[in-house]
Amino acid sequence: MAIALAAFGLACSIAAFCGWVFDVPELRGFGFNDFPIWPWTSLGYVGLSLGFLASFVGRRRLAMNLLAIPLGIAVIALFERWTEIDLGVDELLFAAHINQFPFPNPGRTGINPAAVFLILGLAGLGQCVRDLVAKEMRSLVATVALGLASAAGIIILFSHPGPSPSVPLLGTSLPAALVSISLSLAAIAWNSGFAWVRELARDPDNRRLLRILLPAALILPVLPAALELLFSRQIAFAAAPGQLLAMLGNVLVVGTIAYWAVTRVAREQSVQVELTEAIDVTTMALTSPDGRIVHWSAGAAELFGWSAEEARGQNKYLLLRSRCESAEASLPRRPQGSAQELIEITRDGREIAILEHVHRVEIAGRDPVVIHKMTDISDRARAVAELRESEERLGIAIATHEVGVFEWDVPTGRISWAPGAEERLGLVPGTITDFDSWRALVEPSDVDAVFETIERAVADRSPRFSFRYRFKQANGTVLAVEGSSRAFYDTDGNLMRTVGAMLDVTEREEREAALRRREAQLRSIIETVPEAMLVVDEEGTIRVFSTAAEALWDYRAHEVLGHNFAMLTPYPKDEDPESRLSAFLKAGKPMGRDETIAASGLHRDGTRFPMEVRAGVAQIDGHTLYTLFARNLSEQFAAEERLSDLNAELAHVGRQSAMSELAADMAHELNQPLAATSNFLAAARMLLDKGEDFERVAELLRMANEQTLRAGEIIRRLRSFTMRGDVDLRITPLAPTIRDAADLVLVGTSQFNIRLTYDLDPDAPCVFADRVQVQQVVVNLLRNSIEVLRQQGADDRRITVSSRKSSEDMIAIEIADSGPGIPEPMLDQLFSRFTTTKKEGAGMGIGLSISKRIIEAHGGVLSAENRPEGGAVFRFTLPATEQGGE
Repeated sequence: MAIALAAFGLACSIAAFCGWVFDVPELRGFGFNDFPIWPWTSLGYVGLSLGFLASFVGRRRLAMNLLAIPLGIAVIALFERWTEIDLGVDELLFAAHINQFPFPNPGRTGINPAAVFLILGLAGLGQCVRDLVAKEMRSLVATVALGLASAAGIIILFSHPGPSPSVPLLGTSLPAALVSISLSLAAIAWNSGFAWVRELARDPDNRRLLRILLPAALILPVLPAALELLFSRQIAFAAAPGQLLAMLGNVLVVGTIAYWAVTRVAREQSVQVELTEAIDVTTMALTSPDGRIVHWSAGAAELFGWSAEEARGQNKYLLLRSRCESAEASLPRRPQGSAQELIEITRDGREIAILEHVHRVEIAGRDPVVIHKMTDISDRARAVAELRESEERLGIAIATHEVGVFEWDVPTGRISWAPGAEERLGLVPGTITDFDSWRALVEPSDVDAVFETIERAVADRSPRFSFRYRFKQANGTVLAVEGSSRAFYDTDGNLMRTVGAMLDVTEREEREAALRRREAQLRSIIETVPEAMLVVDEEGTIRVFSTAAEALWDYRAHEVLGHNFAMLTPYPKDEDPESRLSAFLKAGKPMGRDETIAASGLHRDGTRFPMEVRAGVAQIDGHTLYTLFARNLSEQFAAEERLSDLNAELAHVGRQSAMSELAADMAHELNQPLAATSNFLAAARMLLDKGEDFERVAELLRMANEQTLRAGEIIRRLRSFTMRGDVDLRITPLAPTIRDAADLVLVGTSQFNIRLTYDLDPDAPCVFADRVQVQQVVVNLLRNSIEVLRQQGADDRRITVSSRKSSEDMIAIEIADSGPGIPEPMLDQLFSRFTTTKKEGAGMGIGLSISKRIIEAHGGVLSAENRPEGGAVFRFTLPATEQGGE
């Protein structure tokens, strides 16, 4: 309906505008040619109609742009009328036709269309922007616009025919009135009709208000127009003041009606909402006479767990499995206006006690309903049940905790006990009946302490006091008790009686004594433990500082207790303060059994020393305590340094030992080049003496020089190998290093017919190692292979040296021979010192041990195994690097 009305308004607006385009006067005024619709006014109605249609179909942005057209036209028209400034906008369209009319300012949009543009334009914008204006308000505004349009139409229909020199304020054309009425009805229909009228009509008391409000909204806007018409035609009154007064009257009328209706509706709705929310919060249900639930409040849903959708339509007593507390099998009664106690079950299976008030309501013209007002009395029911059980529980608790309850009548000295109290305390019943019998069984020193406590309580009028003393029993044992008493005084402040309870704390006394003994023993341990021990809390504060810790750091315990642990550990600028020890103290996680932390200690005199820390973690009363055992590693580091020097010396001795065994072979090898050199020189001398060919002499001298260089190279390799020096790690070509070492070993072994084969990987050319130490390892392994092969048959004596990449950063070197292999029992202890497979006296047994240490110092691994095809293979790894790389 709203879309149809807006489309009708659009058609009327376009038809009227076409009357100007095609110069058809009948279309301009729909038969009232003296009151035509002006061009700008018809365009404003076109924009307003299109804006309403776009808003109805959901094109909100387009609607806002279209609604800006009539709002702009209205603003310009009102500005020109109030300021009497002619902007010349009226004559932009069809000026020749407009100037034919005798009206003042022809072509200018009238006050009535401008008011409609503003009212309906703002209502349309409220429709476009969600929740900007409530539907009821938009409907009311459209109703006011409807009244303005109706008034304008009435004025046109009843005006004197013929042109008038003065157009009343609300006077307008018939097309404008029709479009205004249709668009007002469209806005009312789209915004759910006269919703505010229905709100007022719901309450019978508001019907009188409704009978006044509707005629006022439709008729009152006509009154200013009628007055302006009267003044303009019968009384000599200027047009501008009359129009201004009429416009102010219309604004006052519209504002009064809108304020009255909106405030009344808001007040009524606020009261209804508050009442509805208040009722909904209570635990209430409405049922039909047959028990079906027709309303289930939010309070009932929260109490029983069934939502309103789930409960609606169900039988209330069947849904909650209700039963009377007195008769579980019978269904509850529903007495009118009375209450009954029920046991009902919630959705999650809990039983709750309910006090239900039932009231039947009958309204003429409606079905009767039954109101169930339900109150949860589970707490009260539980309180009553607990009250019945309290005495039994109290008796059980007293018996379980062995509490003795007594009363002391001070004037008479009589002491009375609750039943079973003496037995629970380990006393013989009837032995303590008055103050004197009590005093006879209590330790004398404790009696004085109890008297002092009572005297202080009486002096301060304390309502209660506590005590602790020991009973002497007949079997010689001691019974320790503690408790408290409630004191009662007379008007003069004298103590009249006490009621108290006491506990047997003998076992606790024994535990406390044992704890004191353990604390004393712990203090003794702390004083005598050889390692420095200290206890630190989670804040790093030192709590315990042992005697050994005093000797280690040269601080006395009272000088460090309460201070932060950081005073004992240095944090220089070039060291990360987040050390492993600090990280451990922050993490609070226990360390492994064999796990230690390396740290630095700060002596009192400012010197630093290395230390090793073992730590334990304990959680006590929500706080973390760390027990640290520190050991000074200065002497250990010095010993390791001396051991390192001894190992270097041992490696040097090993190389010398190896060379001593090679000396004989090298002497034989050196004899060959030296003898050849001597022969070549002697032959050259003979040729010179005979004066023969000098070219032959030069050849002999060259050959003698080669043999001399050969002997010198052998001596250089020997000197380089046996020289002791510092470890020099650098990028070392692997192939030349291995070949030089092999050439050194093979000197003088040509008679043994040993074939040495190289299988070196060209993709692994360099290692990061000490050249001399690597050659020492190769010499040791090759010498061992040669020693074994010399004892084999001469037909198959082979040694293969190979290399390959074992991983991205390691190179593996293998030395394999064709010998008999390594005896199985020797494989596990092959690399131990003074272990050898050679004959007695043939070797020291340190070569492989030294080689293993050298390889491990380089970050590699040395291993040995027997080959399946026979012979042994030794394999070691070294760090890989590219030649020229890092």
